[in-house]
Amino acid sequence: MGLPKVAITLGNGNLGASAASNDGVAGLVLTGVATANLPLSTPKVIFSLNEAQGLGILAEGTNASAHRHIKEFYDLAGEGAELHIMTVADTVTLTQMADLTNANGAAKLLNAAQGRIRLLGLTRNPAAAYVPDLTAGLDKDSLDAITMAQQLALTFGAEYKPVRILIEGRELDIANLATLKDLRTYTANHVGVVTGSTTNDGSASVGLVLGRAAFIPVQRNIGRVKDGALPVLVAYVNATKVEDLTAGDLLHDKGYIFLRTFIGRSGYYLNDDPMCAPVTDDYSQLALGRVIDKAIMVSYQTYVEELNDEIIIDESGKISVPVIKYLQNKIESAVNLAMVDEISSFSAYIDANQNVLSTGKLTVKAAIVPVGYTKTIEVLLGFTNPALQ
Repeated sequence: MGLPKVAITLGNGNLGASAASNDGVAGLVLTGVATANLPLSTPKVIFSLNEAQGLGILAEGTNASAHRHIKEFYDLAGEGAELHIMTVADTVTLTQMADLTNANGAAKLLNAAQGRIRLLGLTRNPAAAYVPDLTAGLDKDSLDAITMAQQLALTFGAEYKPVRILIEGRELDIANLATLKDLRTYTANHVGVVTGSTTNDGSASVGLVLGRAAFIPVQRNIGRVKDGALPVLVAYVNATKVEDLTAGDLLHDKGYIFLRTFIGRSGYYLNDDPMCAPVTDDYSQLALGRVIDKAIMVSYQTYVEELNDEIIIDESGKISVPVIKYLQNKIESAVNLAMVDEISSFSAYIDANQNVLSTGKLTVKAAIVPVGYTKTIEVLLGFTNPALQ
């Protein structure tokens, strides 16, 4: 047994700290031209703009559009942010990118990332000869991509690889906004359309919006004013400067993401984080969708180790109270720890009357109270005369 001694053993895993999450890991599908270090349709992970430039994605030349989106992403997400990229030819449409069956589309990038990508941007810079098919006030390609992207997100979500997708809303027809498609009529609550841009060429700054979302916690609205103005000098919707846009309310109500200004405050901000879904949809905002995605992953990681485990059944055939308390407390502790300040509260309930002996199935009912958002602040202001009170 050796010499008498004092033995001190260090405990570990008792603080309850959670591993770093991939809440803000983003992906971008970009129009580009193959380079020596980055062939087309080849997923690549980068952590800085310099890395992208090292791959041949430069500010000037045939990959200028891809460079712009990546630069705007890192302007907000910051150097060191994980970004998965893939370039495709300028003949590849947004709809084709989003198509789950396209072997060289966004699904390839998502598969290569093995579930790490939680935010995905689809961008396109077609050839100069391309003529957009303006349908309902927007390039038909952007609108057609919405349904495809929703199916893509649902498919990966079913595999516990949740992702929210932002599509470039190209060539928005400013002159005919009354006929503009109302995105709130879709049921694509995993998909948003960006129309705001830092250039006046009909494109949209998906990389910029993606960078904002990647940098902030999941519950935060990308349009939060306290986060400060965006690092851009000018903002457009198609070729119209934001300052000259008279239909901002209409664009907002129809569910588009764009840049805006505030009277008395310098700089540009995002209007909101709408998804292509009715406002009555619980996940009609990007932030709410990201919150539920994170809760799903925490719940999965918490309970996956409980699979095929034995549980005690009491003499009446019910699940024993200690087992119920254990499983309820386990998920509540995990979610509340992993999502502190990202939700208002979380609770779980297990019905003891479930017939686990016959079915082998255990149902846990969980509920999240999300944070609220001050979308409108109403100030009732007037004069008062103290002498008359």
